[in-house]
Amino acid sequence: MATSQNHLGPANGPLRMSGDKLRRIMQGLPLFLLLGWTTKAFTPDLNAKSGLMARDLEMRLEIVSSGAALWKQLLLPIFTIACLMFIIRSRNLLRAYMNVLLPIMLFGAFLTVSYFWSDHPSDTMRRAIRQLLLFTSVAGAVVIARSQNRFVGYLQVFSIFLLIYEAAFLLMPWISFDVFNKFTGLHSSKNEFGGIAGAFLLVSVAIYSYYAETAAERRTALLCGVGWTVLLILSGSKTPMGFVVLLAPLMLFSQHLLRYVSMGVIFLWLMIIVFIPMALIGLGEAPIDFYRSILPEEALTGRTGIWFHLLADMKKDWMFGTAYGAYWGVGDVPEALDIQYSYYQLLHTAHSGFVDLCMELGVVPTVFWLLMLLLFLIFTRNSSDPLSSVIIAYALLHNCLETSFVHGLHFVWVIMVMAMMNILYSQAQRPNLDAVFRAIREQRRVDPSGAGAQPG
Repeated sequence: MATSQNHLGPANGPLRMSGDKLRRIMQGLPLFLLLGWTTKAFTPDLNAKSGLMARDLEMRLEIVSSGAALWKQLLLPIFTIACLMFIIRSRNLLRAYMNVLLPIMLFGAFLTVSYFWSDHPSDTMRRAIRQLLLFTSVAGAVVIARSQNRFVGYLQVFSIFLLIYEAAFLLMPWISFDVFNKFTGLHSSKNEFGGIAGAFLLVSVAIYSYYAETAAERRTALLCGVGWTVLLILSGSKTPMGFVVLLAPLMLFSQHLLRYVSMGVIFLWLMIIVFIPMALIGLGEAPIDFYRSILPEEALTGRTGIWFHLLADMKKDWMFGTAYGAYWGVGDVPEALDIQYSYYQLLHTAHSGFVDLCMELGVVPTVFWLLMLLLFLIFTRNSSDPLSSVIIAYALLHNCLETSFVHGLHFVWVIMVMAMMNILYSQAQRPNLDAVFRAIREQRRVDPSGAGAQPG
């Protein structure tokens, strides 16, 4: 993976520090995401002692409350400011940054506007601002990394350090394995860790197949892939395992198939959310009764029971939802449950990012968001790369059965935003990435060493 740096030119913005000195200080800025993750700055944004839908669903539910220390809460704003300080010194970087940022900031603007119909406006505003900071900082990280031709390299370094960090918890089994002897790393559940391990396993496969130029880089990617595979198996999280088994061969066969998988997931949920309910209502039938007839409540390890309950609860706010961040983690915990070692554990997500979008943003904005994502996949098809494409496909599949979309700073959401920003950056620079990757693979057929030019 090439690490050559493009000269940023003389400072022509508010900052007058020389480019070389500033670059030495700031060129590793995207790796701040690693620090933020390992310090648990990316945990779900829930109030301490907040009431979380105490319902009897005959399953093990989970209570989550996080009151992050002030210094952790300041990490994301500081990172955002640092990115802006680096970018505004160069008109070219600032132009690329705005091209990358604007489309997804429109989505963030809607999250903020939902403040006006929220039952918990302070929670909505605080959580919406956090998403705006996420979009701004991730866009900055992508623009800075790509301007130095180091995006893939930074992601690989991230993977190596996080793999070592997670694997170190194998030495502390009393805190890294749950009651069912499943590996959770530093996370609260095997599903949370499994989502991360699956994402980085696919990243390793993509780097090995498309980006590694030298034998050492391929060995590093292979070792990362093996390490994440071992930890994923130890976690016993079946959902990401299945998605990796599906997506890895597709990525190796043709990166274009990944876009079709993403579009297929969007079409599926448009059918579930819009077209099937409209047809049933036209026939005089209740959609929830239809879904109950084909999916028993114990299906999908109990997820359908949660969904049926939430669909019934969504009737009063189906069009625009309860407002962003105003459904989970709001209100007060009943005194009977506010004890340290309670027998009760409470639900904090729908275990489907699409259902949660409907609950908080409503059906109309969710459908609009899915259509905009579909158009994004269509219009940027010549700017997409294998790494970003597989991350987006994985995130969409993951959110069918887990919740990460706009869910605090969940890592699958963070890495999906990063992939979208990377594609937007490529679209703004207008490279022909299809030709670039085709040339790399053709050169490998001729050159056994596999040396090739690193894209963008």
